[in-house]
Amino acid sequence: MVQIKKIARRTFLVGATAIAGGVVFGTYRYLKPYANPLEADLHKDEAAITPFFKIDKTGVTLITPHADVGQGAYSIQAYLLAEELDVDPLAVQLDPGKSAPAYYNAALLREFTPFAATDKSWLAESVRDFTAIPSKLVAMQMTGGSSTVPDSYEKLRMAAATARETLKETVARDSGIPRNLLSTENGNVVLPDGSKRLYSELAPLVMNIEPVSDVPLRPKSEWKYLGNDLERTDTVAKSTGVQNYAIDLKMDGMVYATV
Repeated sequence: MVQIKKIARRTFLVGATAIAGGVVFGTYRYLKPYANPLEADLHKDEAAITPFFKIDKTGVTLITPHADVGQGAYSIQAYLLAEELDVDPLAVQLDPGKSAPAYYNAALLREFTPFAATDKSWLAESVRDFTAIPSKLVAMQMTGGSSTVPDSYEKLRMAAATARETLKETVARDSGIPRNLLSTENGNVVLPDGSKRLYSELAPLVMNIEPVSDVPLRPKSEWKYLGNDLERTDTVAKSTGVQNYAIDLKMDGMVYATV
């Protein structure tokens, strides 16, 4: 019900914006998805079903576009993707990817609305949801303001769920077994007889399949990672002194100052 209300608010706001300003093209731009930036550099044996997921013969790469300088942003993004994709976030590769409009931050402006964080009224939530519209139109990709989780919570899970169901559809067409009889587990599509097809093996086939739409997210009762005590993906790096923090960043022409 909460999700339905959220969608209803956003639909109302997009429509109201178009009517009040007469900017039908702006509404079209908001509803139109950005191009998948991963497709530009793909080889014939690689696949990128969504902008947040890439597979090749070496395995799975999760794209985590919110920057991480020690605060754990990569870790939570990896777990959000892994929850729906059925991969081990500690075993797959993590890559922040390249800057691209597809990675716009829909939640960054929410904290600049004139409402207390505890205000959950319809008006407050509607105005917060509205901020996603200008964020997308200007393709604002940014990390900050504790916006990583609010921005990624549904976005990354939906991207991973879409990839999961598309991989299952690929196996369904290849094997003749209906998709609803297939499952996924640890980077594999599992057939009814227990045999498995690695995601990495499906890369040459999956790019010929239109991504599956209208994919439901898994209910909280089926979560494997979220809501549990978990090892962060950067634990080893931090424990062995190789983690890069903000103070470790260096750029050409960089100068130093103290306050």
